[in-house]
Amino acid sequence: MGTDSYLRSIALGIGILAAIAVGWVLSAAEALLVPVVIGALLAFLMDGVSREMARLPLYARIVPPWARLTMTSIVLFLILMLGIGFFARNLEAVVRALPQYVETFTVIAADVARQFDVEVELTWNSVNKIVSDSINLQDALRYVLNSLSYSAGYVALVFLYAILFLFEKNAVDGKIAAIFPDEDRRAGVWVTIDAIISQIGTYFTMKTLVNVVLGAICYVIFLLFGVEFAAFFAVLTAIFNYIPYVGSWIAMVLPMLFALGQFGLSLEVLFLFLLLGAAQMAVGYFWEPRLMGRSMNVSPVVVMFSLAVWTAIWGPTGAILSVILTSAVMTVMSLFPTTRPLAILLTNTGEAPVPVSPREPKKTRS
Repeated sequence: MGTDSYLRSIALGIGILAAIAVGWVLSAAEALLVPVVIGALLAFLMDGVSREMARLPLYARIVPPWARLTMTSIVLFLILMLGIGFFARNLEAVVRALPQYVETFTVIAADVARQFDVEVELTWNSVNKIVSDSINLQDALRYVLNSLSYSAGYVALVFLYAILFLFEKNAVDGKIAAIFPDEDRRAGVWVTIDAIISQIGTYFTMKTLVNVVLGAICYVIFLLFGVEFAAFFAVLTAIFNYIPYVGSWIAMVLPMLFALGQFGLSLEVLFLFLLLGAAQMAVGYFWEPRLMGRSMNVSPVVVMFSLAVWTAIWGPTGAILSVILTSAVMTVMSLFPTTRPLAILLTNTGEAPVPVSPREPKKTRS
């Protein structure tokens, strides 16, 4: 027993050191790895959308699979490129409008301060001076706009990876058969691949659909209240909703601040907040879980912890990809007897990500 405990301690220590080393490598190689990972996810999205479109009887009969996938890829590429241009134009307009909204905040702050017999002097110049001491707004804006311009080439690179992944899809069968000639081992590998593809593909496709619907609902709400930059804030909400639990609520902060600057302390701002909150609750806590089912099966505590870890490693990109990456790690861990109990602990339901043993194939392929 003493020897077993000693060996377990050594294994645990080696595991911790390996995790730290992997985290360091992932952080150091972020520039190389992130476009590859995003390209793979984009390939999942293209394939998922194409398969969903195949459910349309007339469309599936007229358009062959390769044409469906090609059209889906072209449409997604155009949407992303147009989105980058949209953000560049609107971000500059938002920053240009800031002084006007700060002047409104000046009046609000002064009125509130008077209720407590406190004098507050808040002007755009004073706010700009305070902010400029720590942040140069012009340099920050220039950096963001340059980043958006650079993003056009970045998107092209990501799409290139996605197309290459789709081309590789047809060659995977032969490669797996060559690497694993034994039928049982080959079947076990396919169990793993199928589990990862099913989880990630379903999650990413459904999450994108949920985000589009949430963005559309928020856009309608912004229009009803006459909030400026409604389309920009709606798209921002849809993007931030990829971040689990907290993303969409963080995205509410900016439009609410602008609404406060536009309408002041009024019932309109209160009703806007209530409607946006209701939309977040209805979509995020009722419709989304029912639509996705248990596609990820990750414990909420693990989701929050993985959000912090992946954000520390890859920044905002890591935050968006945290659930997907954690689910993939859990699936791989469930394949090995030593790490399978840990993978089960990380799940939400206590069911292993891969329910069958690699030596007990669920199906065979040739």
